[in-house]
Amino acid sequence: MRKTYGVALIGCGHMGEAHLSQIYYKENVRLEYVCDLDEAKALSFQKRYGAGRFCTDSRDCISSPRVDIVIIATYPSTHLELVRQCILHQKHVICEKPIAPDLEEGRRFVRLVREHPECKVLVGHILRHNATYQKVADMIRSGAIGRPIVFRMVQNHHTMDWEKYLAILKEASPLLDCGVHYVDVAQWFTGARVQRVSASGSRTEEDVPKDSFNYGFMTLELDDGSVGYYEAGWSNTFSSDNLKEFVGPGGSIRIIYRKDRQTHQEEGDLIEYYKYPEKEYEMINLQSDRKPTGAQFDHLIRMIEEGCEANPTIEEVFESFEVCCNAQKQVLDKLMLRE
Repeated sequence: MRKTYGVALIGCGHMGEAHLSQIYYKENVRLEYVCDLDEAKALSFQKRYGAGRFCTDSRDCISSPRVDIVIIATYPSTHLELVRQCILHQKHVICEKPIAPDLEEGRRFVRLVREHPECKVLVGHILRHNATYQKVADMIRSGAIGRPIVFRMVQNHHTMDWEKYLAILKEASPLLDCGVHYVDVAQWFTGARVQRVSASGSRTEEDVPKDSFNYGFMTLELDDGSVGYYEAGWSNTFSSDNLKEFVGPGGSIRIIYRKDRQTHQEEGDLIEYYKYPEKEYEMINLQSDRKPTGAQFDHLIRMIEEGCEANPTIEEVFESFEVCCNAQKQVLDKLMLRE
């Protein structure tokens, strides 16, 4: 008989909903708790997803004997203490990225996870579980476009809820908050490691916190000769932009999300594959969830039941986190000199 797991969600926001929308109906899930400091949000989630209980104090759900797995979908500054409490109460964890707001706290997070292998902790690098990115990773690692690779990656947001983004900026810049995904992508796709990062950035909005910035640009050099850049900005005035293109001597691959396709959205994501020297295009349609939290949850269950590794491993999580922390520090140091 298949085991069922009692699940608690901490953080009833955008990512919290992304998690529950895919897992609450799973046969091996009992949604025991939803938790948020805002009682109205917690109550709303309880009603929407049929949770057994709601609470505003995370200790209530973490300590409950009915809970086996805790999903942490809160701001980075809370992650370390919440994971510590989960380990104290012998809970398994899915924790959103980035793991912490700064490098030293990130080191403590990783050390805690390593010291307690009995509690399975999976950090939410959701692209590792995305079928489109998995397909492109397989193509690149099998030599579809040759080596070295040029990574062209952009993720700019035209914000419609500026207050939400301001709250995130108090915790992490766009280079840290989103950048960990794409540094991880570069290392995952190539198997190489970033050996040098250079970054610049700006505050384009007056109310951006002085210890953060809302636009950043970092360039990466990997130890296999691959290079790349990642651009990320959140602003009332930026245009939304999404570019994921990977170029090599044998061709190029570009990911076009279903939502960004001009036609044939029903076919899913589009992988545009250009082959050189054949000078031929191949269009690959692939059904893929942009945020496959259900697949991510299933991987945690395999970690628990089969003992498989985290994907990415905690070491890989820290590598991309450290690169982005270094990029963020470079930008803040430059901004301080300008002021």
